[in-house]
Amino acid sequence: MSQNRKILLLGVDGLIPELVERFCAEGVLPNIQRLRDEGGSTRLLPYISTWGDTNFVTFLTGQAPGTSWVGQRLPPSGTGHLLELMRDAGQRAALVHFPESLVPAGERDLCFAPFYSGSGPAPMELAPACVHSTHLDRWTSTPSTEALGWPPTGTLAHHQKHNRFAIERTDDGFVALIPAHRSEPVPVTLRLEGERLRLEIAKAEASLRVDEWSDWLPLTDEHAIEGKPAAVRFKLLDLDVASGRIDLLQSQITAPAGSSGRPGLARRLIERHGPFLSKWAVSADPDTRYFETSFEEGRYQLEWLVDSALTLLNDEGFSLFATVFRLNDETHHTCLAQCDPESKFYTADHERYLEVIRRSYRILDAAVGRALAGCDEDTTLVLASDHGDVPNSHLCDIHRRLAEFDLCTIDGEGKPDVAASQALLKDERGGLEIFVNRDLVPAAEIERVQTRILKALTTWYVETASGERNVVALALKKQDASPLGYWGERMGDVLFAYAPGFVWGTNQRGDTVAELVTPGANHGPQVPTASTGFASNHGVAFFHGAGVRPGIELPFDTHRGIQRMDSAGATFARLLGLSTDSLEGKVLGLVE
Repeated sequence: MSQNRKILLLGVDGLIPELVERFCAEGVLPNIQRLRDEGGSTRLLPYISTWGDTNFVTFLTGQAPGTSWVGQRLPPSGTGHLLELMRDAGQRAALVHFPESLVPAGERDLCFAPFYSGSGPAPMELAPACVHSTHLDRWTSTPSTEALGWPPTGTLAHHQKHNRFAIERTDDGFVALIPAHRSEPVPVTLRLEGERLRLEIAKAEASLRVDEWSDWLPLTDEHAIEGKPAAVRFKLLDLDVASGRIDLLQSQITAPAGSSGRPGLARRLIERHGPFLSKWAVSADPDTRYFETSFEEGRYQLEWLVDSALTLLNDEGFSLFATVFRLNDETHHTCLAQCDPESKFYTADHERYLEVIRRSYRILDAAVGRALAGCDEDTTLVLASDHGDVPNSHLCDIHRRLAEFDLCTIDGEGKPDVAASQALLKDERGGLEIFVNRDLVPAAEIERVQTRILKALTTWYVETASGERNVVALALKKQDASPLGYWGERMGDVLFAYAPGFVWGTNQRGDTVAELVTPGANHGPQVPTASTGFASNHGVAFFHGAGVRPGIELPFDTHRGIQRMDSAGATFARLLGLSTDSLEGKVLGLVE
């Protein structure tokens, strides 16, 4: 085995195996087809809960949730996981735009722009991506009566954005204000010049026609936000000279180098590949104005990630690069329900929604080709997802269900009163673990409360047009959950998963369970085996290059044999020449 073996993990949030197969059959994913033909592939069954933090942690640690899953924003330590094995062997890892629930283990590693899941903007974000307009009334919005996701107060399942800002008239033109998070707004002067718009910001300027992007414009010296040099770019979306109507997209402004742990290296990446953006201005939703820009900004981000991966692996001495790209998952959330024939929201216009998903897969395929062209003979390229998606049908308020069994006390806002509740959930654990409140319940009564929680879950049914349906697919007490990969003191006292189509959420009526009125798709709360004839919650992995046996597709049958997420970490250890003794995943039969 080569001592220079390297791994480029191009992780994808929510890649659906059935759609990969569909689009490959159409011939629109030639580079992913090459991975299938020349390398090894398999589906992977996610762990509960079926979302990115839990599963990308197990994927890259090589350990089940009972060992490595501490919670969102709470990385594991001292478990002998893959990144710790790499550190001990002197191998360097770069986690770039990766969930913050896992960080590199060594001082010489790189942690760049991790996903931020705390309240408020990410520390590295100086200003959000925005659309500035002289006519904000063009974005009429219907107030939502539902909130979906975990915690069940957000809009995760719909990927909604609220980032529209007014362009104001001045005596000699217009001005847009970039809403910096922690400092004064940055003015952008706008002037009409025939069919063009001239922008001036700081000491830089640009002249744009409709559909043109500016170069990256520097914000330095006295114009730097928070004293941090950065850059911004714009796209002119619409310009009507007669009415003075202007719609202008402004990119996200970031300064990720300082929080990377390796600021010098991070700055070199930015100097070489351009500013980094973690978010795009407009959702990848065909019912949203200017949604096409999400593909342009998403493509920029993905090319940046691939190019930086090749720099770190080929020129900077790193053995592992891992990232996660999220555009594909967003198109599933916004479009899958409208193009899956088994969805209640399936529409006659389904091909328009499917084309949005297909377009995101084609962007991914082009990036795979870019990576293949840049990988050397010692590199293994891995394309993998943490889960898939299936359409939503009902929202479920778990705390209200527990309240119906006198296990939880709900306050006036519909939230659990921790001090008065025998059972409740923790935000950071993913929404499918119920904890007995040991400050209120004596030790001798814990198992009785567990039993009552099981009763609340296993007797939860709802009437639908097709008949009675169970809301919860499975529920286990903590002491019985080890077959699902859960154990240890961190986990909840009861582990459960919803049936296909059911999602965390609340509505204005305060229902415990209710049929959804807004189309969407989800993965996190549902049983990992959830599937329709069109899509599934399964993950997928393709291995190509050094150390991979060509032309191997491992069988995957949820009734007889499956590969789990932690198998990937064990396989990475084998490829890097590391011991797998402390890992729980099984080395996949795709490698030599």
